[in-house]
Amino acid sequence: MTRTAISRREYDEWLSEAASLARALRYPVTPEMVNDSAGIVFGDDQYEAFAHGLWSREPYEVMVILESLNEPAVDGLPAAGAAHAEYSGLCDKLMIVHPGKFCPPHFHQRKTESYEVVLGEMEVFYAPEPVTVGDDDVLSFSPMPEGSPWPEGVALPAGREDSYAGLTSYVRLRAGDPKFVMHRKHLHAFRCPADSPVPLVVREVSTYSHEPTEHAHDKAAPLPQWRGLHDNTFVAEAANSGRLATAIA
Repeated sequence: MTRTAISRREYDEWLSEAASLARALRYPVTPEMVNDSAGIVFGDDQYEAFAHGLWSREPYEVMVILESLNEPAVDGLPAAGAAHAEYSGLCDKLMIVHPGKFCPPHFHQRKTESYEVVLGEMEVFYAPEPVTVGDDDVLSFSPMPEGSPWPEGVALPAGREDSYAGLTSYVRLRAGDPKFVMHRKHLHAFRCPADSPVPLVVREVSTYSHEPTEHAHDKAAPLPQWRGLHDNTFVAEAANSGRLATAIA
Protein backbone atom coordinates (compact mmCIF):
# COMPACT_ATOMS: atom_id res chain seq x y z
CA MET A 1 0.00 0.00 0.00
CA THR A 2 1.33 3.47 -0.86
CA ARG A 3 2.39 5.46 2.16
CA THR A 4 0.50 8.71 2.74
CA ALA A 5 1.80 9.55 6.22
CA ILE A 6 4.53 8.82 8.72
CA SER A 7 3.54 7.12 11.98
CA ARG A 8 3.95 8.93 15.26
CA ARG A 9 6.56 6.39 16.35
CA GLU A 10 8.55 6.73 13.12
CA TYR A 11 8.43 10.51 13.33
CA ASP A 12 9.46 10.71 16.97
CA GLU A 13 12.34 8.26 16.42
CA TRP A 14 13.47 10.24 13.36
CA LEU A 15 13.48 13.53 15.27
CA SER A 16 15.04 12.02 18.38
CA GLU A 17 17.93 10.58 16.39
CA ALA A 18 18.41 13.86 14.52
CA ALA A 19 18.42 15.89 17.72
CA SER A 20 20.86 13.46 19.36
CA LEU A 21 23.21 13.76 16.38
CA ALA A 22 22.94 17.56 16.50
CA ARG A 23 23.74 17.62 20.22
CA ALA A 24 26.71 15.29 19.70
CA LEU A 25 27.99 17.84 17.16
CA ARG A 26 27.52 20.56 19.82
CA TYR A 27 24.64 22.36 18.16
CA PRO A 28 22.43 24.17 20.74
CA VAL A 29 19.27 22.06 20.46
CA THR A 30 16.47 22.96 22.87
CA PRO A 31 13.30 20.90 23.48
CA GLU A 32 11.21 23.52 21.63
CA MET A 33 13.17 22.89 18.43
CA VAL A 34 12.15 19.20 18.32
CA ASN A 35 8.57 19.59 17.15
CA ASP A 36 6.09 18.48 14.49
CA SER A 37 7.41 21.04 11.99
CA ALA A 38 11.09 19.99 12.18
CA GLY A 39 10.73 16.81 10.11
CA ILE A 40 9.81 17.71 6.53
CA VAL A 41 8.34 15.45 3.83
CA PHE A 42 8.02 17.38 0.58
CA GLY A 43 4.68 16.13 -0.73
CA ASP A 44 2.33 13.18 -0.40
CA ASP A 45 4.28 11.02 -2.84
CA GLN A 46 7.43 11.28 -0.70
CA TYR A 47 6.14 9.31 2.29
CA GLU A 48 7.31 6.17 0.51
CA ALA A 49 10.74 7.12 1.89
CA PHE A 50 9.64 5.47 5.12
CA ALA A 51 8.51 2.21 3.53
CA HIS A 52 12.08 0.90 3.37
CA GLY A 53 13.51 3.35 5.90
CA LEU A 54 15.69 6.42 5.64
CA TRP A 55 18.83 4.29 5.30
CA SER A 56 17.53 2.61 2.13
CA ARG A 57 19.55 5.17 0.09
CA GLU A 58 16.58 5.57 -2.26
CA PRO A 59 16.02 9.07 -3.69
CA TYR A 60 13.26 10.95 -1.89
CA GLU A 61 12.73 14.53 -0.79
CA VAL A 62 12.77 14.43 3.00
CA MET A 63 14.90 16.13 5.67
CA VAL A 64 15.07 17.56 9.21
CA ILE A 65 15.59 21.24 10.06
CA LEU A 66 16.50 22.26 13.61
CA GLU A 67 16.34 26.05 13.79
CA SER A 68 18.10 27.66 16.76
CA LEU A 69 17.79 31.32 15.72
CA ASN A 70 15.42 33.29 13.52
CA GLU A 71 15.71 36.96 14.43
CA PRO A 72 14.00 39.61 12.28
CA ALA A 73 16.51 42.21 13.55
CA VAL A 74 14.15 45.15 13.00
CA ASP A 75 14.65 46.81 16.40
CA GLY A 76 16.51 50.08 16.02
CA LEU A 77 16.12 50.14 12.25
CA PRO A 78 15.23 53.57 10.82
CA ALA A 79 11.54 53.53 9.95
CA ALA A 80 12.35 54.58 6.40
CA GLY A 81 14.20 51.30 5.93
CA ALA A 82 11.33 49.07 7.02
CA ALA A 83 10.25 48.40 3.44
CA HIS A 84 13.48 46.47 2.83
CA ALA A 85 13.90 44.89 6.28
CA GLU A 86 12.42 41.61 5.04
CA TYR A 87 15.71 41.02 3.18
CA SER A 88 17.85 41.22 6.32
CA GLY A 89 17.73 39.67 9.79
CA LEU A 90 19.50 36.57 11.12
CA CYS A 91 18.81 32.83 10.91
CA ASP A 92 20.83 29.83 12.08
CA LYS A 93 19.68 26.27 11.50
CA LEU A 94 21.04 22.74 11.28
CA MET A 95 19.78 20.51 8.44
CA ILE A 96 20.08 16.72 8.48
CA VAL A 97 19.64 14.66 5.30
CA HIS A 98 20.05 10.86 5.00
CA PRO A 99 22.04 9.21 2.20
CA GLY A 100 20.33 9.54 -1.18
CA LYS A 101 17.72 11.99 0.14
CA PHE A 102 17.21 15.55 -1.12
CA CYS A 103 16.12 19.02 -0.21
CA PRO A 104 14.19 19.68 -3.47
CA PRO A 105 14.67 22.46 -6.05
CA HIS A 106 13.49 25.86 -4.82
CA PHE A 107 14.47 29.50 -4.49
CA HIS A 108 13.99 32.30 -1.99
CA GLN A 109 13.04 35.76 -3.15
CA ARG A 110 14.32 37.36 0.07
CA LYS A 111 16.81 35.04 1.75
CA THR A 112 20.52 34.67 1.04
CA GLU A 113 22.07 31.68 2.82
CA SER A 114 25.42 30.05 3.44
CA TYR A 115 26.29 26.39 3.99
CA GLU A 116 28.89 24.89 6.30
CA VAL A 117 29.19 21.10 6.27
CA VAL A 118 29.51 19.73 9.80
CA LEU A 119 29.35 15.99 9.00
CA GLY A 120 29.44 14.02 5.77
CA GLU A 121 29.40 15.61 2.32
CA MET A 122 26.90 17.88 0.58
CA GLU A 123 26.07 17.82 -3.12
CA VAL A 124 24.63 21.18 -4.19
CA PHE A 125 22.78 21.57 -7.50
CA TYR A 126 22.00 25.13 -8.55
CA ALA A 127 21.36 27.64 -11.32
CA PRO A 128 24.11 30.27 -11.63
CA GLU A 129 21.65 32.82 -13.07
CA PRO A 130 18.88 34.26 -10.85
CA VAL A 131 15.19 33.72 -11.36
CA THR A 132 13.38 36.81 -12.63
CA VAL A 133 11.00 37.99 -9.89
CA GLY A 134 9.25 41.30 -10.55
CA ASP A 135 10.48 44.06 -12.84
CA ASP A 136 12.82 46.01 -10.54
CA ASP A 137 16.54 46.20 -11.19
CA VAL A 138 18.57 44.20 -8.68
CA LEU A 139 22.07 44.67 -7.30
CA SER A 140 24.89 42.44 -8.53
CA PHE A 141 28.18 42.46 -6.61
CA SER A 142 29.55 38.91 -6.40
CA PRO A 143 27.38 36.74 -8.66
CA MET A 144 27.09 32.98 -8.23
CA PRO A 145 30.02 31.13 -9.80
CA GLU A 146 29.56 28.63 -12.57
CA GLY A 147 29.78 25.20 -10.99
CA SER A 148 30.91 21.89 -12.42
CA PRO A 149 28.71 19.62 -14.55
CA TRP A 150 26.67 17.08 -12.63
CA PRO A 151 28.46 13.79 -11.97
CA GLU A 152 27.02 10.70 -13.59
CA GLY A 153 24.61 8.46 -11.78
CA VAL A 154 22.71 10.92 -9.57
CA ALA A 155 19.41 9.15 -8.83
CA LEU A 156 16.54 11.64 -8.67
CA PRO A 157 13.18 11.18 -6.92
CA ALA A 158 10.71 9.39 -9.19
CA GLY A 159 8.23 11.77 -10.79
CA ARG A 160 10.24 14.84 -9.77
CA GLU A 161 13.04 14.56 -12.34
CA ASP A 162 11.85 17.51 -14.45
CA SER A 163 12.01 19.87 -11.47
CA TYR A 164 15.81 19.51 -11.41
CA ALA A 165 16.30 20.45 -15.08
CA GLY A 166 17.15 24.10 -14.44
CA LEU A 167 19.88 23.31 -11.92
CA THR A 168 22.84 23.15 -14.30
CA SER A 169 25.73 23.73 -11.86
CA TYR A 170 27.14 21.39 -9.23
CA VAL A 171 29.50 21.60 -6.27
CA ARG A 172 30.41 19.03 -3.64
CA LEU A 173 31.15 20.42 -0.19
CA ARG A 174 33.01 18.72 2.66
CA ALA A 175 33.60 19.48 6.31
CA GLY A 176 36.32 22.12 6.58
CA ASP A 177 35.53 23.72 3.22
CA PRO A 178 34.84 27.47 3.14
CA LYS A 179 31.23 28.48 3.54
CA PHE A 180 29.30 28.33 0.27
CA VAL A 181 26.92 31.25 -0.33
CA MET A 182 23.64 30.78 -2.18
CA HIS A 183 22.23 34.15 -3.22
CA ARG A 184 18.54 34.96 -3.11
CA LYS A 185 16.52 34.24 -6.28
CA HIS A 186 18.75 31.34 -7.36
CA LEU A 187 17.26 27.89 -7.85
CA HIS A 188 19.03 25.28 -5.74
CA ALA A 189 18.71 21.82 -4.26
CA PHE A 190 21.04 19.53 -2.35
CA ARG A 191 21.40 15.95 -1.24
CA CYS A 192 23.48 13.62 0.87
CA PRO A 193 25.45 11.31 -1.47
CA ALA A 194 23.76 7.92 -1.72
CA ASP A 195 26.97 6.09 -0.78
CA SER A 196 27.69 8.19 2.31
CA PRO A 197 28.32 6.21 5.52
CA VAL A 198 26.78 9.04 7.59
CA PRO A 199 23.91 11.51 7.19
CA LEU A 200 24.70 14.96 5.87
CA VAL A 201 24.66 17.54 8.64
CA VAL A 202 24.94 21.10 7.34
CA ARG A 203 24.70 24.38 9.19
CA GLU A 204 22.89 27.13 7.33
CA VAL A 205 23.42 30.74 8.37
CA SER A 206 21.23 33.15 6.47
CA THR A 207 19.13 36.26 6.48
CA TYR A 208 15.74 36.03 8.19
CA SER A 209 13.77 32.93 7.19
CA HIS A 210 10.14 33.67 6.26
CA GLU A 211 8.90 30.10 6.65
CA PRO A 212 5.48 29.78 8.27
CA THR A 213 4.23 26.24 8.92
CA GLU A 214 0.96 24.78 10.15
CA HIS A 215 2.34 25.04 13.70
CA ALA A 216 3.39 28.70 13.45
CA HIS A 217 0.19 30.37 12.23
CA ASP A 218 -0.21 32.33 15.47
CA LYS A 219 3.33 33.75 15.61
CA ALA A 220 3.53 37.52 15.89
CA ALA A 221 4.78 39.37 12.80
CA PRO A 222 7.42 42.03 13.55
CA LEU A 223 5.99 44.20 10.76
CA PRO A 224 2.38 44.08 9.51
CA GLN A 225 3.44 43.45 5.90
CA TRP A 226 5.28 40.28 6.99
CA ARG A 227 2.16 38.51 8.21
CA GLY A 228 1.72 35.29 6.22
CA LEU A 229 4.77 36.01 4.07
CA HIS A 230 6.27 32.80 2.67
CA ASP A 231 9.69 32.85 1.04
CA ASN A 232 9.99 29.29 -0.31
CA THR A 233 9.10 28.69 -3.94
CA PHE A 234 9.54 25.05 -4.97
CA VAL A 235 9.67 23.95 -8.59
CA ALA A 236 7.44 20.92 -7.93
CA GLU A 237 4.02 22.09 -6.82
CA ALA A 238 3.62 19.08 -4.52
CA ALA A 239 6.77 20.13 -2.66
CA ASN A 240 5.25 23.55 -1.97
CA SER A 241 2.34 22.03 -0.07
CA GLY A 242 4.52 19.45 1.64
CA ARG A 243 6.81 22.10 3.11
CA LEU A 244 3.94 23.52 5.15
CA ALA A 245 2.71 20.35 6.83
CA THR A 246 3.89 16.83 7.61
CA ALA A 247 1.21 14.13 7.85
CA ILE A 248 1.80 12.27 11.12
CA ALA A 249 -0.60 9.37 11.63
